[in-house]
Parts: sequence; C-alpha cells; structure tokens
Amino acid sequence: MTSELDAGSLTTPLVSVSITAYNSERWLARALDSVLKQQTTFPIEIVIGDDCSQDGTVDIAHSYQERYPTIIKVFDRPRNVGIQRNYYETLGRCRGKFIAWLDADDYWTDPDKLAIQVGVLESDASISVCCHYVRWVSVDGTIKRDRYPSLPSGRYGLEEILRHAFIPTASAVFRNGAQRNLPQWYFDIAPTTDWPVWVLSALSGDIVLVDRVMADYWLTPDSACWSKGDLYWYGMDARFYEHVESVLPAQWHRLVRKEKGKRYEAIAYSTRKQGDYVASREAAFKAFRAPFLRDSLGSKTKALVAALVREMEWRLKGRRAAG
Repeated sequence: MTSELDAGSLTTPLVSVSITAYNSERWLARALDSVLKQQTTFPIEIVIGDDCSQDGTVDIAHSYQERYPTIIKVFDRPRNVGIQRNYYETLGRCRGKFIAWLDADDYWTDPDKLAIQVGVLESDASISVCCHYVRWVSVDGTIKRDRYPSLPSGRYGLEEILRHAFIPTASAVFRNGAQRNLPQWYFDIAPTTDWPVWVLSALSGDIVLVDRVMADYWLTPDSACWSKGDLYWYGMDARFYEHVESVLPAQWHRLVRKEKGKRYEAIAYSTRKQGDYVASREAAFKAFRAPFLRDSLGSKTKALVAALVREMEWRLKGRRAAG
C-alpha cells in the first residue's frame, strides 16, 4: 500500500472501492488485502457493506477498519436486506468520483489495476466504465477460464452491453452517479445485480475493455450461479429484458425485445428437452410475442410449433395411458 493511498484518504477519495459481503469470513481479508496493495498516487476509500452475516465477516471488517481507520468504512446491518439492497446502499455510500466494484469473495491480482483504469477514465470524459479481463478460479485453485469475457479489447457502447452483460463486477471502475438512477424494479430481479448499472452508465458514455487480466473471479459454492446451467441464465436474462425498456430511449426497445425473444426461445427449447412441455409452450408464446413481428420470425415460429406439437403429443399419450 502506498503512502499516498494511506494519507490521501484523509481527503475526499478519487476512488471508492465498494465491497459487499455476506457470510464471507473465508474470503474478505484476501479481498481487502488486494485493494490495500494497490499502487496509487490518489486517495481511495474502501466501503464495506455487510448484509447481517452470521459468521465472522463483521469482526474481520472491523479489525481492518481499526488498522486503516482513514480508509475503511464498515456498514453492518442488524437484519438482512437482501443482495440487491445491500449493493444499492453500499454503492450509495461511496464518495469518490469513481467507484470500483468488488465482491468479498473475489480479489484483484494486479497492484496497478486502479492506476491503469483511473488513467483511462481521466483521459476521456466520454468513457463511463473501464473494465478488464478476469480469470475464473474454483475454490481448489483450479483455473476454469484464463480470460473472460471472450470479446476483443476495445471500446463498446450501449448496443453491446444490452446484448450481453460482459463486464465482470470485479473488473469494473465506473463514474459515480449511474447507480443513483436505478429504478424500483432493480430490487425485483435478483440475483442480477450489476447489468442495470452498466446499461445506465452506457447511456452517458462508452465502455472500455482493457487488454489485461487483473482480477480473479472466485467460484465459491455460495455464489456459484455459474454452475446452475443454461436454463437458469436464460431466465435471469429474460427477467432483465422484461424490465429494462423503462430506462431506455424508444430507439433501443426493438433490440431489447429481439434479445428477450431469443432468451425465451432458448427457455422453450431447454424446458422441452427436460420434458416440461407446459413451460416450453409458455416460453415459446413469450418468444413469439416479444420481438417485432418480422424479427426472428422463422426461429420463433419454429419454437412455437415445436412446443405445441410436443405438448399435444404428451397430453395424448397421457390420455391413452389413463384410458
């Protein structure tokens, strides 16, 4: 940790590091150490929001606060408020011009991370978010992916982030302010926590993906949405697309509906394969209605016909068995 980081936090920070935690006693110290190792020439603060953990997370947070009282602030709650509210309130307590987002079970691997990203953001006011590549690492230390996302480095805009939530939270540094415009439906789409923030940020600027791996995304059992299968992810995406139009100009609605239709098509296919023909038909109807009529007409018609035929066959088979 540089002396500038330590002394600088006596003033208004340039960067606030938002760390959210829940039952994270195994991981929090590592995350904090990775922040404190950052080589900066500007002041930072670390804002820890704990969601009423039942283990030793709060004790660890306060022990670090005692060691770095000018840098670390801890907000622990007497009751659980849920992942969305914890994110929202912790981000809301950040005072910096920029916010760096870090979950307690992830950590940064490059001591120059903040310096590099702040340099990018300060160099161009039209950039709203700076992110980078991360590794996916399992709890036994096995590297599952060397580099994520699978996009080339460079500059992206609203269209790309609407199609795919490609920004790993542990990689993002963004301009403070976008999170203040989160709509009420944000609290109804858990566990999708960061995608709406990136969309709101992209409404006012671009996203730069830096060609450098600077964090590890830790695949823990408690946070392993990644292990729940494609159907789970399709459902998460569909819920996001059901709501996001409300924060977008009208010219983006068609893209959103087209993407929503693709997700419902995928849900219809996956549930049909699982033998849930009612759910398949319901998803296929949503896929058919979601986009403009001429968008994806062939694929959505095929999905609907397949779902109806398979449900009919299933019902006829059941009647024969009953007779």
